[in-house]
Amino acid sequence: MKNLFICIILLIISSCSSNPKNISERGFEDLLIEKPQINYKLNSLPKDINVIYFTDSQDQNPFPEEIKGLLMNYYSFSKKKDFSLEVNLINLSTAKSCPSVPNRNSYNLIFLIKESMGKMSHENCINKFVNNESLLISNHDNKFITESFRKFSVNRNDDKYELIKFISPISNTLMVIDNEVTEDKYEIGDLLKKEYEKEIAEYKTLNSSESSQDIFSSLLLVDQSLKRKRKLSRVISKDLEHQSRTRTDIDTLFLSVNMQEASSLKPALDYIFFEDMEVFLINDWQEDIQFLEIDKDLEGVISIEIPFMLPSILPDDLKLLQNKSRNFAIGYDAFEIFLLIKGARNLNKTTYKGLTGKITFRDKVIQRKSTIFQINDGNYKYFN
Repeated sequence: MKNLFICIILLIISSCSSNPKNISERGFEDLLIEKPQINYKLNSLPKDINVIYFTDSQDQNPFPEEIKGLLMNYYSFSKKKDFSLEVNLINLSTAKSCPSVPNRNSYNLIFLIKESMGKMSHENCINKFVNNESLLISNHDNKFITESFRKFSVNRNDDKYELIKFISPISNTLMVIDNEVTEDKYEIGDLLKKEYEKEIAEYKTLNSSESSQDIFSSLLLVDQSLKRKRKLSRVISKDLEHQSRTRTDIDTLFLSVNMQEASSLKPALDYIFFEDMEVFLINDWQEDIQFLEIDKDLEGVISIEIPFMLPSILPDDLKLLQNKSRNFAIGYDAFEIFLLIKGARNLNKTTYKGLTGKITFRDKVIQRKSTIFQINDGNYKYFN
């Protein structure tokens, strides 16, 4: 196990750079990510853990991002505390049948990550591992997992609902735009209508053949204004001066798209729509694209994201890391949550500013909240 672990750490470190990025310093109170300032009860931690996970058959990397994140945090913790435990890595994707549990007294960290699992049937095998000494880590809904087990969920849908709740009460009429990945415009619209009594004026799914300006010209009825001008010009046989008018009843735009699409849509909206319109963005999570430290294309947009994908200051052990991914953040936080569950003195009074958001504990429930923010003058204003 020792040699295997050394190989894993070398693999992780090889993806890092020796030159840390320059990040503008913020005050202590503004840190989005921060290790818990507590002394763990090392004697209460188990001697070994079972890490159960999957790997995508098309991925050439020996370990998925969530396992890299977990091992990075373990390596940092063991080095700082001069503490080690046995890590039993169990890859269910390579097992011909459901493997036996190495040690039934071990604590189980079970990763149910959509990108790694693929379409593999796993329910019966997972249930073999789950007990009261287990933490299930997931980024999607798993209906077969009962509420009696402790679960750490980092789910885009949770963030989407949090952002919807953040929409101002004075917003009355909205447009909702999704893409071919999310396909959730009607779900968003139904929630806005039923829960918050909003009116949905327009729905749209992005089509790659349409330009952003054409999309808003159609949705905001700019084309109708131009057609009326042309019709009147033909009637009087004279070319008329014309200033396009847009519909004025829509006050809010909700985007369920990716970063590149949002960065194209927002400037086009500003060009066509001369009055202020509130814009909300929930990223589709299809790719791990980080928000820029300064972003002019998304000026005024209100969005939600895990802190790891924002230009936030990182813990010392991650400052050299070049490539960020949400699944890495999930694995990193999962190990910290395990430490808190088994080694903290008063878990219900503990808050962990994790890579995936602000994490608190209420009995067996692990609550996580991503960061809601607005881009003003290219910079970030945080609301929670």
